[in-house]
Amino acid sequence: MKQNKDMQMDTELDGRLLAMRQALAIAIALSTRSSPQATDMALELLDDLKANLDRTPADSPFDKPEWVLGAHDELDGIARLVRAFTQTPDPDEDAQ
Repeated sequence: MKQNKDMQMDTELDGRLLAMRQALAIAIALSTRSSPQATDMALELLDDLKANLDRTPADSPFDKPEWVLGAHDELDGIARLVRAFTQTPDPDEDAQ
């Protein structure tokens, strides 16, 4: 029974994170959609936030904490949504 309760909490948490990610992405997209330069600046800010989450040196023998990896995923998700809502090309697509 306890396992089922934990699963429901995870699902609810996942749903709330998804809603928060979408709301933030929509807010960024709506506030920057008339200016490609503003959209680029917002996407750069998301990249900066991601880069500065963990100040562990790159050559550290320790793995990144789980919360840092989760935050990276969330910021990547927000950036993807902003690009989709503002029809901004993904930089990875340009490289291919």
